[in-house]
Amino acid sequence: MNRSIDSIIAKKVSHDVGILIFQYLNDIEPLIQQSLTAAKLKDFYGLKGKYSKGRFVCPFHHGADNPTSLSMNDNKRCFHCNACGKSGTYLEFIMYMQNISGRNSYNDAKIFAANHFTKLNLGFNSIADFEQKLKDKILERYRKTNSLRYTDYYDIWLLPERYFSSKEQSQVRQYQEEQQTKPSLEVSLSNSTNKPGFILESLDLEMTIRHLKAQNIIVNGITDYDEAVQFAKNSKLIKDFTQNADKLNSVDKLTDYMSKKYNIDIDTALKYGLIFFDKSSQHQLYYSDFFMLNNRVLFPVRDHETGIIVGYQCRRTDLSAPRHYKYLNITDYQDNLITNENGTTYRDFVPFKVGNFLFNLYELKGKCINTLWITEGIADAIKLSSMGYDAVSLGQANLTDYQIYLIDKYFGKDVTLNLFFDNDDNKIGQNKSIAAAYRLWQFGFRNIRIINTFKEMGKDITDCSVKLHDDDMLRLFINHWEKQAYSFAPASNEDLSALLKTGLYSESEILFIDPRDVERIISFGEMLNKYLDFKNMTYQQLKLLKKLCSFKEDEIKILLSLSTKDFLDVQNTNETEAAIKENSNTNIDSTQEEGNVEGSLINISKAQLFHLKKRFDIGIIKKIDNECSKKQIAAIVGNIIRNKDFDVWDYIPKNESHYSSTSIASSTNILDDGNFTPVYDDVSIPF
Repeated sequence: MNRSIDSIIAKKVSHDVGILIFQYLNDIEPLIQQSLTAAKLKDFYGLKGKYSKGRFVCPFHHGADNPTSLSMNDNKRCFHCNACGKSGTYLEFIMYMQNISGRNSYNDAKIFAANHFTKLNLGFNSIADFEQKLKDKILERYRKTNSLRYTDYYDIWLLPERYFSSKEQSQVRQYQEEQQTKPSLEVSLSNSTNKPGFILESLDLEMTIRHLKAQNIIVNGITDYDEAVQFAKNSKLIKDFTQNADKLNSVDKLTDYMSKKYNIDIDTALKYGLIFFDKSSQHQLYYSDFFMLNNRVLFPVRDHETGIIVGYQCRRTDLSAPRHYKYLNITDYQDNLITNENGTTYRDFVPFKVGNFLFNLYELKGKCINTLWITEGIADAIKLSSMGYDAVSLGQANLTDYQIYLIDKYFGKDVTLNLFFDNDDNKIGQNKSIAAAYRLWQFGFRNIRIINTFKEMGKDITDCSVKLHDDDMLRLFINHWEKQAYSFAPASNEDLSALLKTGLYSESEILFIDPRDVERIISFGEMLNKYLDFKNMTYQQLKLLKKLCSFKEDEIKILLSLSTKDFLDVQNTNETEAAIKENSNTNIDSTQEEGNVEGSLINISKAQLFHLKKRFDIGIIKKIDNECSKKQIAAIVGNIIRNKDFDVWDYIPKNESHYSSTSIASSTNILDDGNFTPVYDDVSIPF
C-alpha cells in the first residue's frame, strides 16, 4: 500500500478517534448512565436473586450461590459483592461481564452499553471496530480517486450526521489543518496584516479541554486523568498506605515536623491523611527495596470525583541529604529493579501528574464558595483551610488548563480567585501568578486577585505562620493582604505589541510580566535599543537585561554610561550591580545611612517599622520616632494597616517644618527587613 495513503489513514483515524471519545461518547454518557439500571442488567445477563432488594447471585466468583451477595445501587450506578469484594460502576460491571480489556476498555464499555441498553445504534462495536471501518471507507475512496490529498477525505464520518453541523465540521477541519503549526493550548498570537502585533485572544475552555483529551488519546490511548485514576486503583503503594497508615506513620515525628516547619497542628495533619515515613518502616512496604519515601512527609492528593487517593506529594524532611529531590509526586512503585552505576539495586517510582487534580477540591466541591484561594504549596492550602479559608493547591507553580477546567466545573467563572503564590526572591511565584491570571482571563474569569505576603515575614503563608506563631495575628495579616490585593486586568494589546517589538521578550515571556510594569519596561527597552543591538545578544545577556528592568532610573543611566563592550563583557547581575555601585557612591552611602538610622530608633518597634517603611522614607520615619508619642505612632501604624488616607503631619508637632504632601510620596518598594520579629508585649502596637 502507498505510504502516503498510510499517513492519511493514520492522521484521520487518530483525529476522529479523539473527536469520537471526547465529544460524542462524553455527550451521550448521561443517556447511557440513565439507561443502565439493575433491572436491565439483571434481564440482559440473566442474574438470579432478589431484584426487589437489588441483590443477586454474584456472577464473578466460583461457586457463588448466595442470592444476596451482590448488591446493585441505581442511585450511585454501582455494584458490590460482599463475598468476593468485586465492586465498581455499572460500566465496569459490563467490562467484567463482556471481558473487555485494553487501553480503550472504558470507552469500549460505553459503546457496548450504547448499542445494547439505549435506542442508539452506533454502527460500530468498539474503538478498534471504529478504526477498521473508518480505514475501510478511506481505502474505498482511495481506490476510486487515487487522491493523496488529505482534504479529499474530510467528509468521511462514522458518527451520526446530526451530531456534527456544517459549522462544527468546518471548525474540526480548521483544527486539523492548524494543529501542527498552531496548537490550541498555546497563546494565540498573530502577526498577519489583518491583526498586527500581539493579540490576546479569548479561548473556549470546553473546546480546549476536548482537544487536550483528544491529544492524550492519540498519544497514549487514554486521557492523563483516566490513566491517573486507573494507576491509583491498581497501586500497591497506595494500598499499603491506606490499609496500614497507622503502622507506617511516625506520628511523633509528623507532629514535630509539621509544627516546626509549617505551624500546623497534628489533628489537622491527620485530618488530611499526612504521613511521616522513615526508613524504619521500610520493611513493611509491599516492596522493601523501595527507598524513595525514606524520611519524607507524604501529602495525599484525592480524586475530585471519587475521593480516592491518586498519589502522594512527598516532601523531603532532610534537605541536606545528597542527590535527593525536595519533592516527588508518586503513584506507585515500579515492578522492575534498577541497578545504578555504583551497583546499588533499587526500585524507581511511577509518577503522577499533579496538573490533573487540585488538592482539597474533593472536600470543597459541594460547598457554595464566593472566594477561592489558590496556593502553590499543599501545606499552604492546609494552613489556610484550617483557619477557615476555602483553599485549594496546585501542587506546583504552574496552573494547568485542566485545573482551570476543574475550577470552572465546580465553582463557575463568577467565583473570586485569590492567587496566593510564593513571594520568593527569584520572583518565580509572582511571575507564575501573572501567567496564571492571564490564562484565567482568556478563559473568561474576571474576578482575579493576586496576593502576596510581606517578604519580611516569609515567602508563603506557612513561613509567616511559623514566624508569627499566632493564628489570630496571622488572620489580621491575611485579611490585610487581601484588601491590598492587585485586581488583575491584562495589559492592552497595543502595550503588549509594543513590548514585543522591544525585542527584550519572546511572545510566551510577555505573559509573565505584571501589567502594571509594562509601560515602564517598554520605555526601558526603547531606551536601551538606542545603545544596544538585542539581535546580536546571547541568551545570557538578554536575561541580564530583563533582570535590570527592576533597576531605578538613575542606575540605568549609570549602566548606559558604560561602553557597549564593557556591558557585553558582563555575564551576571551581580557583576553589573557592582559596576553600577562603582560609578555611584550615593547608592552605597544612602543604604548605609538608612541602616544606621534604623538602628538608632527609640520609640518605634520593629513591628511598627515594618509597616512604616511601606509608606514613608527613612527621613520621615526618623522624624516620627523623634517627635511623636507612642500613642501617636500607634495611631499612624493603625492607619497604614487599615489602608486609610491620612496626613502624617497631623500627628507630628506643628512647630516643625511642614512638608508638602508631594515631598512624602509613598514608596512602591518595601525595604527588606530580614530580622523582622513581631513584638507581642508592646502596648503601642495597634493590633
